[in-house]
Order: sequence, then C-alpha cells, then structure tokens
Amino acid sequence: MKNIINKLQILVLLLFVVVTSCDNYERTEVQHAIFVNHQSLNLFVGGEQQLIANPTEGGNFSWTSTDESVATVSNGLVKALKVGTSDVVAERDGLKVTVPVTVIEKVLLQGIELSSYYVEVSPKSTYELAVKMIPLNANDVALKDFNWWSDNEDVARVNQSGDVLGVKEGITKIHYRKGSYQKDVQVVVSNTRPFKGPHIITAAQDFILPFRDFDIGGEGYAFHESDSGNSNGNDNYRKENGDANSFSVDIEGGNNVGWTANGEWLLYTVEVQDAGTYLFQLSESGGSNGFCHLEVDDENVTGSIDLPTNGSWSNWKWMPDTPVEIKLTEGTHKLRFVIDQAGFNMKEMKFEFKE
Repeated sequence: MKNIINKLQILVLLLFVVVTSCDNYERTEVQHAIFVNHQSLNLFVGGEQQLIANPTEGGNFSWTSTDESVATVSNGLVKALKVGTSDVVAERDGLKVTVPVTVIEKVLLQGIELSSYYVEVSPKSTYELAVKMIPLNANDVALKDFNWWSDNEDVARVNQSGDVLGVKEGITKIHYRKGSYQKDVQVVVSNTRPFKGPHIITAAQDFILPFRDFDIGGEGYAFHESDSGNSNGNDNYRKENGDANSFSVDIEGGNNVGWTANGEWLLYTVEVQDAGTYLFQLSESGGSNGFCHLEVDDENVTGSIDLPTNGSWSNWKWMPDTPVEIKLTEGTHKLRFVIDQAGFNMKEMKFEFKE
C-alpha cells in the first residue's frame, strides 16, 4: 500500500511540472517582412530594370524614388535618367525595403591592346601579359565577358590572369577576347633565345649572321663544345653582352669562332619574313680540309658541305664556291650549324634570296 501511495505522489508531481511549464511558455508573433529580387542596382543612363517584391499575396506594393531626377519607378520598373544616386523604396502594410540605385554614363569599348604580341618563354617558365582597354574607362562590356585560350596547350598554356606558361619547345598562339574584340599573340617556347637579335632573313637584302652570335641557352641547348674547359682566345664578347654561360666557346678577337672540333655545333633562332629559296655560304678560313652541314628545325637541308683548305687561318673566303640552295618557310626557325670534320674557323654565314 505504501508503494502505491509513493507512485501516486510522483505522478502528481510530474503533472504539476508539466502544467507549470506550459503556463510559463512564451508565445512569439510571426515576424512579417518584404523582399525585393535585387539588393542594389547599377544602371546606365537610359537603362531599365524590373524589380519584383515578395510576397505577392496580400495586396499591391507602393513604389517611390527618393530622387526622380536620377531614376523613376512605376510598378517596380526602374528607369535611369541621369548620372547620380537614388533609393527606390517598396512599401506595404507599414513594411518597406530600400534598393540603392547608381546611374552612370555608358562608355563604349572601342578596342583592346596587349602588352606584347610576340612572347619567347622557356619550358616551365611564365610570361605575364597585360591588357589595356580603349578607352581606359570603357564600361559597356561586363567584367566577366572575357577569355584567354591557347591553340596548343601541349606547347603553352595561359590562365585567366594572362600568365603564359611554357610547356615544351614549339610555337603556338595565345588569344584574348573582350566582348567582340580579339587579339592574338605568337608564343615561342624554347630552351634558347636569340643573342643580339632578332635575326631577320628577308628577300630585300642579303642577311649576314656572325657565328659568334649563337643563341643564349648554354651547353647542350645553344651550343655543344667538346672541351668545356677550353677558352682559347676567348675575349669575353659573350659575357660583356649579357651571356655568362658561353665562355667555353672559343671566340677569337671578338670576330670569329675558332679551335673547333668534330661534332661541335652552334644554334641560331631566326625570323624568316619572306619564304623562298635562299643561297647559303659561310665565311671561313682553315689550314686543312673540313666538312659541315646546316640544319633547319632539326632537318639537314644542305647535306655535307666540303670546305677545302685555303692554306691560311687568316685568309677568309666565302665557301662553298657554289652556294648551297635551301628552302625556308615564313616564321621562326632554329638553325643548327654542325661541324662534321674540323679544320676551319668560321666568321659569318650569309643568306641571299634567290626566288
């Protein structure tokens, strides 16, 4: 009997707690609010934008503009009249929401310029391209309405900030578009670059290229020197002109390349403006017979050129007596001069347009 009484007491206590808690419960009113589909507006003079207020149930909204000389509003349709700022207010049942409106003059984009239209970059290196709008304050094209892309991402890539990344040796084009305007950039990815260039081959006149002006890039890229420690006659010509990695190539008196050996080679980056057939010769001197050949983009275009001795290291002569014909296409090319059998020094090479 005692256990039954205790259980009844506990049940009564629980009911009291529940009733007391319900009496202390605070009821809150539902908070009403109205919303507009735009928090702010930026319009050109003469532009329009439809605002929509919610909830749509419960009656119509009243719309007002704090400065109707800048912007007017009717049933939520905002019309921009002149440069300036105003607030558009939507109101109903004592509730309201404010939308700031900024009106500016439209300035048409008339063109674009890039910081460079020819880029040389080595593999794994980057080059930053910058864009200039014409005029600078043009604002009629959306900020996001632009794009960068590459014709060949295996050679070079570009991100949306205009940073060009060299991937591997080759030539491709990078493009930039803003609105309806587009500009193109030629990109050359190479382990070497012209020394004292550009070296331009044209039909207008003979092109003479000093052998000492081989590319910048170092051993294995711009040249191969069989004896890296050899500095016979080197007069610091390369170092004094910005290339500290070519001292092993023997330049005598600042004019010619000497002390040659079998298998050595020199690389030159050239720009051919006029495609066609050219006559090739080199200015050489030597005390014994020698052989050489010229490669264009890794292709032997001359075959073996015989350079018979002229009996003196100081007697310079254009050889071979009958110039070698080579075909060159328009654009950037890599010329590699290879010494197959040493016995001569080299001063200059010459390209004469034939047809």
